[in-house]
Amino acid sequence: MKPRLLLVVQLPPPLHGVTAMNQRVVTSTRLATQFEVDVLPLEFSESIDEMRTVSPRKLLRAVTTATQLAWRLVARRPHAVYFTMAPSGLAFYRDTSYSLLMKAFGVPRIVHVHARGLGSHTARAPRFYAWLFRDTFVIHLSRRLENETATLVDARHVAIVPNGIEDVPGTVVRAVRTGPPRIVFLSNMIREKGPLDLVEALHMLRARGIPFEATFAGAAFHDGCIEHFEALVRTYGLAAHVRYVGPVYGDAKLALLREQDICAFPTQFDAFPLVLLEAMQHGLPVVTTDDGATSEIVVDGQTGFVVPRRDIRRLADALETLVRDPQRRTELGAAGRRRYLERYTDCHFEHALVAALSRGIDELVYSSPLSTRRSADTR
Repeated sequence: MKPRLLLVVQLPPPLHGVTAMNQRVVTSTRLATQFEVDVLPLEFSESIDEMRTVSPRKLLRAVTTATQLAWRLVARRPHAVYFTMAPSGLAFYRDTSYSLLMKAFGVPRIVHVHARGLGSHTARAPRFYAWLFRDTFVIHLSRRLENETATLVDARHVAIVPNGIEDVPGTVVRAVRTGPPRIVFLSNMIREKGPLDLVEALHMLRARGIPFEATFAGAAFHDGCIEHFEALVRTYGLAAHVRYVGPVYGDAKLALLREQDICAFPTQFDAFPLVLLEAMQHGLPVVTTDDGATSEIVVDGQTGFVVPRRDIRRLADALETLVRDPQRRTELGAAGRRRYLERYTDCHFEHALVAALSRGIDELVYSSPLSTRRSADTR
């Protein structure tokens, strides 16, 4: 028999990096061939804004989900649970209760950490979370993010699985055109993703007489970021050079990326931004900030530039270098495309994830002295 694996994962909506990768996991044919898969979706919010609020409907759904989880743990007896636990905010405490339920029923957990913040939360009750994470296998996106669980999980029970995205035919085909170089920002329009820092850097470029066209694409939320963005564009007189096009998905996003020359993503707090992979997939040189795994994804000086967070001048300097030198743009973009194909395709991701899950189940189920019955049942 194939090992039974219960996937407890956040799925779209809302659409963001974590839910996009989880959707890929639950639809993976490679995963389905290796494991007997059951899915319990965590669906509490319709938008990013709603994720930050508490409502009676969400509380009722959380209780309902806990009931469904308990039933599946008892009735279907999975050999392990694959859990994308929220690392911060109120969702962290909700998911802690789910993890307690899994532990109470004695089901081994494989926790995939998709975002930052877990370490700061668990540090508030270190003994409790050390106990909670005992006999847990953890998957991180990068070695640079291992410190999130360094005090909770033995390094022998950690696997590294970088994200990967599907390669779309024709992504690097661009029409020959003239005019100023085009810079794209593609992410949710929230402060921590850095759109306001990018506007400041574009203001510097304009003051230096550097020609450019900049497109900002992404969903706007009620944190005041979009209003501040529009005010800065007006104040700096950038309306003729900067446009905001709202959220773009699917073919519209692919078409937008094909039209660009540079991707700028000066994030302030991130783990493993998928937009960097999307830009590299399209052969775009990337200018980003040193945060999370970004400097592992983008090789400074080879596939783009990595600058310190909130350093507007360094950000503007990196953009100026690429705007002024089309040959350098082409070389760095081509190198980024090669790096994507060598490391960050969906095939790389699925192979690495299946290997990590197999290893986690082997260590938590077959190798555990407390799991003799479960191991025999599986085999």
